[in-house]
Amino acid sequence: MIIIKVGGNAISQLDDSFFEPIQDWLAAGEQVVIIHGGGQLITEASQFFDLPTTKIDGIRVTPPAVLSLTEHLLTNVIQDYFAKLFEKHGISCLKANQDLPMLLECEYLNQDRFGEVGQVTGIDQNCLNQLPSGQVVLLNSLAKTKEGQVLNVNADAAAQALASLTNADHLILLTDVPGVLVDQHLLERLQPKLAAQLIAADQITGGMLPKVHSAFAALHHGVQKITITNQLQQKGTELTL
Repeated sequence: MIIIKVGGNAISQLDDSFFEPIQDWLAAGEQVVIIHGGGQLITEASQFFDLPTTKIDGIRVTPPAVLSLTEHLLTNVIQDYFAKLFEKHGISCLKANQDLPMLLECEYLNQDRFGEVGQVTGIDQNCLNQLPSGQVVLLNSLAKTKEGQVLNVNADAAAQALASLTNADHLILLTDVPGVLVDQHLLERLQPKLAAQLIAADQITGGMLPKVHSAFAALHHGVQKITITNQLQQKGTELTL
């Protein structure tokens, strides 16, 4: 399985260099799952409705009103838009959040600090078994608690958890920069010791923080290869232990 996390900010920038490798992977029999966030669209919609847009360590603080807005945008707007992009490139896809039960299971991350934000604890095995090959699976980063409460999950963390729980072959975190940058220079490889030093020196910050944390967590759980990049056909930054 190849899992690609596409940030909400990156969706509008996708071109043929994104879709062509996916066509090749599907033709070779690979199962491709794309986890998407909402990014700037959620921020702009929240601002329009005068709702909070706070982030802590790259994670969106999500009070109930923001959760309702996020759930609607992720499932009914962004996933539909994404599906149409694939259809324009002749790629069949499954809108998992519309067509299947919720795949990701979760518990609250820290309700006092983040609000309606979850951390993935498992996957619905029956739902997983329904994921097709030969089609791209589109999945957003919403998850459900055992009590049935839907929570917002950071999309990088959701991708990491799914990759870890399914023993994915490759996790790609697609963003709007070429990879992990230090002083505007791309790091081709990043290991935990250097990452810790860069984080302590405030050289890895903002939205890159959860990406790096998620990547190393996935490596520790057996995911074979992890890349942070802005193009599927570019090497970006490979994270290694």
